[in-house]
Amino acid sequence: MPEPTAAPAVSEDELIARWSTAEGRLTIEEYEGHRVLIADGVILSVALGAEDPPFGYWTAMLPEAAPTSALLLGLGAGTLAHLLTRRYPEVRITGVDADRQVVEFAQRHFDLSLPNLTIVLADAFEYVRGADRRFDYVAVDLFCGRTLPREILARPFLRRLQTIAGPGGEVAFNLFRDRRSHQHLARIGRILPVARTEWLPGNVVAHCRIHDFA
Repeated sequence: MPEPTAAPAVSEDELIARWSTAEGRLTIEEYEGHRVLIADGVILSVALGAEDPPFGYWTAMLPEAAPTSALLLGLGAGTLAHLLTRRYPEVRITGVDADRQVVEFAQRHFDLSLPNLTIVLADAFEYVRGADRRFDYVAVDLFCGRTLPREILARPFLRRLQTIAGPGGEVAFNLFRDRRSHQHLARIGRILPVARTEWLPGNVVAHCRIHDFA
């Protein structure tokens, strides 16, 4: 997750697990009573309890209407997959993540055995380029630590999302909230009409509705 949900320092007693990967150090820790997955000091995912997490951006990513199919680009430890399943039990989810170690680490410490979740180990941009089916809802959550890949704002990627979601579909983006936020939203809006935005302390979540297109 972006900068504002940087993880606090914890004692060794609070630390659950560590794993160094090619992408940096992963840890599982307790934060505000929730188990969280942290990469290089940034919270990527949180395990759900009885209530939705009181911090983070994940609930802001949820679609307004119940989707029958969802594509999650950047699965992490599956926070959004769990939230979607909790709200919309019938949804079929495809979760894409390029980091096998992150997924395996999450499977070891988070419950990724949702019966409605199919995990795909692949580069999200390659997956989108080759996708041959549509999804009612697409979530784009592709931060690499504190870095936002440039491809997210590229026209070819946005046009492919337009095709994958199709008329009536919804695409949600998790972006940094910084001095470039309005510029990033404008670039997305040139291809995908931005229907609503949620301005959080360190994130901007943009929801785009796909209309008929030629």
